[in-house]
Amino acid sequence: MNYDTIRIVEEKTLENSTMKNRLEECHESCIISIGRKLKEIKSDVKMLMYSVIVLFTLLFPSINFAQVTVPNLGSSFDFVLFSGLGAVSNTGLQTAINGDIGTASGAITGFADSGLGGSVEIANARTAAAAIDVANAYNEIFAIPSVAHAPAFGGGETLNAGAYSTAGAGSVGGVLTLDGENNSNAIFIFKFGGAFTTTATTTVNLINGALADNIFWIANGAMAMATNTSMKGTLIANPGAVSAGDGCSIDGRMFSVSGAISTYNMKGNTPNKSALPIELLSFSSHCKSENTVLEWQTASEINNNYFTIEQSYEGVQWNIVGTTEGAGNSSKQLNYSLTNINRDNRNSYYRLKQTDHNGDYKYVGTIFTKKCKETEDIKIYPNPTSGKFKLLSDRFPGDISSIAIHNSHGKVIHSSNGNQLQFDLSNNISGYYFISIIQNSELIHVKLILDNNN
Repeated sequence: MNYDTIRIVEEKTLENSTMKNRLEECHESCIISIGRKLKEIKSDVKMLMYSVIVLFTLLFPSINFAQVTVPNLGSSFDFVLFSGLGAVSNTGLQTAINGDIGTASGAITGFADSGLGGSVEIANARTAAAAIDVANAYNEIFAIPSVAHAPAFGGGETLNAGAYSTAGAGSVGGVLTLDGENNSNAIFIFKFGGAFTTTATTTVNLINGALADNIFWIANGAMAMATNTSMKGTLIANPGAVSAGDGCSIDGRMFSVSGAISTYNMKGNTPNKSALPIELLSFSSHCKSENTVLEWQTASEINNNYFTIEQSYEGVQWNIVGTTEGAGNSSKQLNYSLTNINRDNRNSYYRLKQTDHNGDYKYVGTIFTKKCKETEDIKIYPNPTSGKFKLLSDRFPGDISSIAIHNSHGKVIHSSNGNQLQFDLSNNISGYYFISIIQNSELIHVKLILDNNN
């Protein structure tokens, strides 16, 4: 190899080495440049996210919740317990419900020996309308704009009017205070993307004009209140069961679009949005010479013109029994009474209506009374039974139009028309069963004790 050839090879080698060094330098420089660019992009993304959060925060507080109207409950307004599709059941003798209970499709059990100050509605025109209205109310509430909140509410927390939501399940524990800020139209809405629960002894307090009628809780799942919870507002599950544990109280309502409702020694009443013209102390009845005597007491009256007593056999169609003049204005306890001459001996609902001098009126109480002349129209023989039993009726059996047997959980285990008067539950487990009989358009409940050692 001559000198020129060697020189060319050396020059090429040097050139390749230089190019390699430059490529390595470029590679390092490119990596550094790309890293810087990624940091810039990351920083821009953070700034964009921050801007979105700031914009979200600025926009939603500008929502004027005073302009959000109270969701329309329609025909479900007077119900304390209602299911569009499911049973309504109670356990415990200390349950007291001041309002109506109903279901559009299902059984109602366990309230015969409890305090019920309202009508019982099962699969009729009113419950069909209520089922639609409850579903519409849920959808209306769901569509209201809301701000995000941690899944857990309470623990001494105080909230002002607004709509709050969690993406999944949520709960209330301890004490939650809702501050109306001296605005009786303040609306509080709580939306949960999953189930909703309360812990034992949870308390929802209302201050500065907040009203239970303006508070709504909705859940995409079951809603369960633990022992001794004191709740305010209307609960709506869709779908899911709604339950109240031992000793719970609610100034509001327990609704389910599709799911069972269950209570255990619970106190419940529909909330009153404004003060009544009268302060009612009691509304009761007793029998005298086979007639029903209605009695009520007021602690105070404002602009009260007169009272009206209305009667219904099924809690749907009401007829006026009579009227009694009110005191106008009074600050002392007053006693009233009215006697209904019973021309037919049947169980009845009575409700008390108050009318003021302006023509405005309110229904202030509803009670259920048993017939004054006790005749065993329908009885079970034998009871208790080991399985087989008969229905015995003083009336013609043809007067019975339908019969349904429910277990202690409210589930229908047998149904038939009035032609069947002999039954056999030998294959069922021992326990309490409830027989619902419709006779001459009257709903009769009879308790059966099954003892077959199963």
